[in-house]
Amino acid sequence: MNAWFDAPLGNLRRGSEPLSGETVFSVPSETIIEEDDVIGPLGLNLLSEPTSPLVDFVFVHGLGGGSKKTWSKTPSDSHFWPKRWLPSDSDFENVRIWSFGYDSIYTKKKSDVLDIDNFGRALLSGLSSSKCLGNAETPIVFIGHSMGGLVIKKTYTLARRDASLAALWKRFRAICFLATPHRGSNWAQTLSGILQVAYRSRAYVGDLKRDSQVIQSINNDFEQYSTEVDIKSFYETQKLSVGFLKLLIVEKESATLGYDGEQKIPMYADHRSICKFDSTSDPNYKILRDVLSHIVHNTIIQREYRSNSDSLADMFLGKRSQAKQTRDQLNDLKGYLGIHEEWEDDLVASEDPRLPGTCKWINQKPYYQSWTDFTTSNIPPVLWLKGKPASGKSVLVGYIIGELEKQQCDFSYYFFKHGEASKSRLSTCLRSIAFQMARKNAQVRDLLLEMRDNDTRFELSDDRTIWRKLFLSGVFQVQFSQHYWIIDALDECVDSPERLSNMLVKIDPSLPLRILITSRESSDLENIISFMGPKRCFSTATSPADTLSDIRLLVEKQADSLIAEEAELRSALVAKILEKSNGSFLWTVLVLNELSHAHGTEEVRRILDDVPRGMKPLYLRCLESMARESRGKTLAKAILVWVTCSVRTLTVEELGEALKLDLDDYFPNLGASISALCGQLAYVDRFEKVLVVHETAREFLLDTQLDSEFAVKKVDAHTRIARSCLQYLSSDEMKPPRTRRRGSKTPARGKRGKFASYASEAFSYHLARSDPSSRTIFQDLHKFLKLNILSWIEAVAQTHSLTALIRTAKHLGRYSDRWAAEHSPLDPEMKVLRCWSTDLVRIAAKFGDALILSASAIYWLIAPFCPVESAISQIPLSGSRLSVVGISNEEWDDRLACIDFHGGQVTTLSHGEEFLAVGLQSGTVALYHASSFQEYKQLDHGEPVKFIQFKPNADLLGTCGLRHIRLWNFREGDLVHSFPAPRRPLGMVFDKDCLIAASTGNILVSWSLQDGAPRPDRPWYELQNNHKVTPIRSPCAISISLEHQMMAVAYRGQPIILWDLRDDEYYGVCGKKLPHGAIGPYWVIGLVFNPNVAIELLAATYQDGDLILFDPFNNQTLERFRADCHTLAASPNGHLLAAANGRGEMMIYEFETLRLLYRVKTTTCDIKQLAFSMDSLRFLDYRSSQCNVWEPAALLRNSINDYSTISSVPAAIVEGGTSPGERARITAMTLSLDEAFAFCGKDDGKVALFDLETGGQLNVLYRHKARLTVHILAWWQEHSVLMSVDASNSVFAWSLKPSTPNRWILDIELFYGRLDCGRSIVQLFIIQGSERFILSTREADYLWNLGGKEEKSRLCSTRPGIRRWIQHPQSSSHIICVEGATARIYAAYTWEEVAEVSTGIEMKGFQLKWVFPCIKYRRVLIEFSEEDGAQSTRGIHLLDTSIFSLDEVDKAVTRPSKVEGAEQARLPQPVTVETLLYSNLANHISHVVGICNNSRLVFLDTHSWICSVDLEDHTLGSSYLRHFYVPYDWFSGSKEVICTVSRERSGHARDREVLLARNGELAVIRGGFEYVEEVPVESPKISCC
Repeated sequence: MNAWFDAPLGNLRRGSEPLSGETVFSVPSETIIEEDDVIGPLGLNLLSEPTSPLVDFVFVHGLGGGSKKTWSKTPSDSHFWPKRWLPSDSDFENVRIWSFGYDSIYTKKKSDVLDIDNFGRALLSGLSSSKCLGNAETPIVFIGHSMGGLVIKKTYTLARRDASLAALWKRFRAICFLATPHRGSNWAQTLSGILQVAYRSRAYVGDLKRDSQVIQSINNDFEQYSTEVDIKSFYETQKLSVGFLKLLIVEKESATLGYDGEQKIPMYADHRSICKFDSTSDPNYKILRDVLSHIVHNTIIQREYRSNSDSLADMFLGKRSQAKQTRDQLNDLKGYLGIHEEWEDDLVASEDPRLPGTCKWINQKPYYQSWTDFTTSNIPPVLWLKGKPASGKSVLVGYIIGELEKQQCDFSYYFFKHGEASKSRLSTCLRSIAFQMARKNAQVRDLLLEMRDNDTRFELSDDRTIWRKLFLSGVFQVQFSQHYWIIDALDECVDSPERLSNMLVKIDPSLPLRILITSRESSDLENIISFMGPKRCFSTATSPADTLSDIRLLVEKQADSLIAEEAELRSALVAKILEKSNGSFLWTVLVLNELSHAHGTEEVRRILDDVPRGMKPLYLRCLESMARESRGKTLAKAILVWVTCSVRTLTVEELGEALKLDLDDYFPNLGASISALCGQLAYVDRFEKVLVVHETAREFLLDTQLDSEFAVKKVDAHTRIARSCLQYLSSDEMKPPRTRRRGSKTPARGKRGKFASYASEAFSYHLARSDPSSRTIFQDLHKFLKLNILSWIEAVAQTHSLTALIRTAKHLGRYSDRWAAEHSPLDPEMKVLRCWSTDLVRIAAKFGDALILSASAIYWLIAPFCPVESAISQIPLSGSRLSVVGISNEEWDDRLACIDFHGGQVTTLSHGEEFLAVGLQSGTVALYHASSFQEYKQLDHGEPVKFIQFKPNADLLGTCGLRHIRLWNFREGDLVHSFPAPRRPLGMVFDKDCLIAASTGNILVSWSLQDGAPRPDRPWYELQNNHKVTPIRSPCAISISLEHQMMAVAYRGQPIILWDLRDDEYYGVCGKKLPHGAIGPYWVIGLVFNPNVAIELLAATYQDGDLILFDPFNNQTLERFRADCHTLAASPNGHLLAAANGRGEMMIYEFETLRLLYRVKTTTCDIKQLAFSMDSLRFLDYRSSQCNVWEPAALLRNSINDYSTISSVPAAIVEGGTSPGERARITAMTLSLDEAFAFCGKDDGKVALFDLETGGQLNVLYRHKARLTVHILAWWQEHSVLMSVDASNSVFAWSLKPSTPNRWILDIELFYGRLDCGRSIVQLFIIQGSERFILSTREADYLWNLGGKEEKSRLCSTRPGIRRWIQHPQSSSHIICVEGATARIYAAYTWEEVAEVSTGIEMKGFQLKWVFPCIKYRRVLIEFSEEDGAQSTRGIHLLDTSIFSLDEVDKAVTRPSKVEGAEQARLPQPVTVETLLYSNLANHISHVVGICNNSRLVFLDTHSWICSVDLEDHTLGSSYLRHFYVPYDWFSGSKEVICTVSRERSGHARDREVLLARNGELAVIRGGFEYVEEVPVESPKISCC
């Protein structure tokens, strides 16, 4: 069999002759000639040696082939092209040519155990031992056919691992893979079975099975070194005849590696003819020959450079390194842009049907010639080609792309596919084009990588934001060479094509960009083309005359298969077909297919006479033909249902599993069944995907007027598919695990079928469109929700995208609404359904990061943190011990965070990419992390702050008051510039390299961001009677839109003025109109442009309560109603409009329609301002002293586009209840010695007692005066004294006594005092064994006694900073003050310094955060944070306490009576020791929780997981253990994380509890350490400093 294997199988059988009645598997074969001169000798054989060889070629054959036979069309030497054709070609005159042979004839009777590894070692041995090749310095190029490519890969990896062969492998320059099955082939399975019966098993045949372990191992090894060689992958595009079958032996997916540096080359050949050729004029030979010539040319040039200059050699090595870097960068961009589909497959699919010589007519069209020529001026940049359905538009696009590639032009392309959800979205098209441009242009690539590094976020389905961020603000701002976009089948885009046209008209005409669009003809598209205008777009329609020559070639190629034998009759038949075709390729193909099966002239005449020009009658006749079949109708109907209504294209394997569920039957040869039963309406492509023959066929089958048993009824079809999906999702394959083994990352489970992916991603889409009256599907849904929904969530999370959760929530909501309309809405199962609709959105938002990191966390680690009334909390968790007590968590709360400034008046706020900023009346600007809402830093503007603005993609923040505008580097906290504010500023924006402020004086003032120099003032004016008039009034509202380069200014009682910022000129007016149409004298109180450049809308709210949506550029009122709102804000993506009224209500509208999506009513009515987060999924408000962050589920649902554009049930308006009463936040915590109780201080001055068994507050012990925040607590167990310090440095000391076994009460107030030093107390340290304690500030330390009296004070001898006091680890009579670089030892009784020790720690840029004795006091863990910055951990050191030894210190200093008048004892020299800096581990730590078991460090990592690491582990720093996740919002609004870890209750470390303050409550988390997942630390290093 000459397929993927070269050896002939002939008639496979057990003996030499077939037995009577035995089934014979017949495979066409060549004549079997066993002589070596036909097959070729084994080993390395020299075919040609020039006088001066500069390059070596090594040819390696495949399975069943030979060193000659594989490369020769016939046994004749004249066809042995590596030996005969190449040496006579001048391009290869310096190439030495070898052929390698090995024993791969699998039809021999003898058995062997040879495999790919053996063959690879044999080749390597031949190369290294060859006298003229092994000792040479010539570069080596390998050419491998089929399995030979795997042998080459194995040889290369073996050489790389042998240090003695370094000189050899460095010569491996390029590898040409000819139909190499890098991922195996399904055909190997068949062959293996045949050999098992007829001959002997062969190890190497088993190696070639699809995804075999051997192949996977070879691929993994090869990928490590692949960047060092050039890779060319040739793949077959024609099926090989194997007996009665036609097979694509090695599919493109398997024949290509998928590496970015790889060149993928299609060959118009089958598996056999890809390496055997008729002559040197064979097109396939020319392709391969040209590639080999190019390799030789480049290799010789590089070799000459290397021989002439070491620096040039370094240059080439640098280029290789750069190539690897580029590949890695592109892989990163794929993830950032969400590129999952192989867009090249669509191009191949468009090229396959094209016959040679077709489509060339386009080159003669003047409009096409002008479009391709950038030197031609005044040419519209957009060429729009329209055509009838099935007229060959996609094939034409494939030809145009090929022509551009030949001319070495830069281009990007996209093929819309209506039947595939992932390929029918405008957002996917834009992301794909951006990625392709990044591949071609380094500047574009660098820009997109910078956007990724700056965490520039966008919803992958939000085409408008993608256009604005990736293109208008990104790609179009960098220099790129002439570039073409080719967009095919825009009519198959499910988004409105108007969106794309709105984007295209915004493109700067000066950009070197030409765009080609193809589509069907329609009135809607004609309107869009008219809107773009003739200067932007030239449109034309392809006519039947254009494609007639192409169709003629198609018909003439098939003419021989027609029944007419005489030339005259055949010509007449061809002419008749051409006349009827009317430019339709599909029509022609289908008719030719029918005619090829006609048996008589009368049947031919009937086919031609009955076939009209339209497609519908042709499809009807297809159905009639299918109806006449006596068998297979049930299967045919099911195939058509799945093909027409599936969300995306299914593979044959996926469809087979789906049909098994649908029909309860198994179809072993489904591909052949599809061809036999539905061949004229559905087909299987080369990628094993099942497709409808054309989009018109889908529309035909879904036509509600179609009267046929094969008609597809949408509702019935979706119900059928939904049920199959739910049956799978409820099956044992999706069953959750019972328990999770300790230390396992994911629970063990069986392998899931190929249909799992489709069922998981698409079941809800079909469910939402299913029959709401079907009780069966309702029960299937509840079975799934009850049994396997957690494993479905895990499967979704494993894709690293939780979009499916939000989309499913949306679909569940739609289905439940439709179900409720048909049944009782009080059905208890309906409540479960609605609960899950809410839960899925909340889980995605609240626990998304956790699930992406560890998908199996959904089983045990998520539900305990969810509300008790949620659906997920009702699922019994098998074997789960994790529990959370102490939190009142009944329902999901839309409000994520409340930041209270305790009397400080909030004046403004702004949301950036990473941070949100809040301005205060005091002049303070507080910055918070946008993800966790923990305080990051504070800036001092110096006066009340009116406006705050972040500069996109930069670390700059502008703050504006009445007197000053200041520009900050907020990350460093540095003031960059300070400008005088204009009179009564109205707003402030960043515009590229300048800062602009608008003034009530009707001018725009601006400054350069580079040097702070002022720019010329820009006044604005209005036109009255065609005269420029400067307004004398002050504006009452203003909106500046840099996206539209427009400004809207409103004055009391006047129309809204529109000012063109690009040209600095008056544009026009718009506004609320009087009944007769004129603009009336109304008072605008709020204005906002839609920030999306593709949405030219302006929203305005008026004093009389009207909210109006304008098309400002055409002065049209689009929507208007009474909303009574006084402040507006637009989401960055332009989808949403937020508004607040005087009744304490906040509303979220859809911006383009003002459809109400969400409403919440709060207790306070003074909402001053609203703002959205950059991802448009959250919004903020401020009122009085509070800033609130909201994340309604409605916003998350609205952010996800559905798979189709069918009208959905209107979103339910979410009525938020009154905001709950504010609890005072816990700001300090300490535990009793027995750890049965926790003492907590709060921000209202209260000190309360909490029970650690329940987490509940038992009672309030006392309260600080003036209700000031308590920020330090200390429990003095020795004296049963509780001490607390508040923000004013007031210190309370109370003696407590137990009243009952479960409660403590106050006994005696020992003292109330205040440290009046002007600096905040940062530590209260109790000196054990005494009645004294230390109060420490940054500048000094104060020794107090229990009577509240100060005994001593000591100023800091070095520069002020945080110090930490600890008990001496070896002496109860000494204490230590750790200052960072030094530590000082003091006598506990006299507070005299007795020694100074150098810790050797570099403190530049850091400050002490805390100090923890550990490992039985043999070590001290020192935690650092950023100096004067955020409280997050920035470094940890483990200090050996032996440096604090007192051996050399005079023992007399330990007694007060001995020390009086004595000199201070001091070590002769400060002792400097090396401390281990675990920098890589520290990068993962956000906050140290505590030390347990003396040696286990418990910490909160940067992803909000509670983790731990053993400090005694010698590999410390290489990995740590992850235990459970804590939601980010638990820490919102706080500067520090208030948490600790308790001692174990039962003597086992895993029984420890983590105590964590959440607002005013204390969460007690138990059983969390049961779950262990080892996390490696990137690039682990332990350095000394």
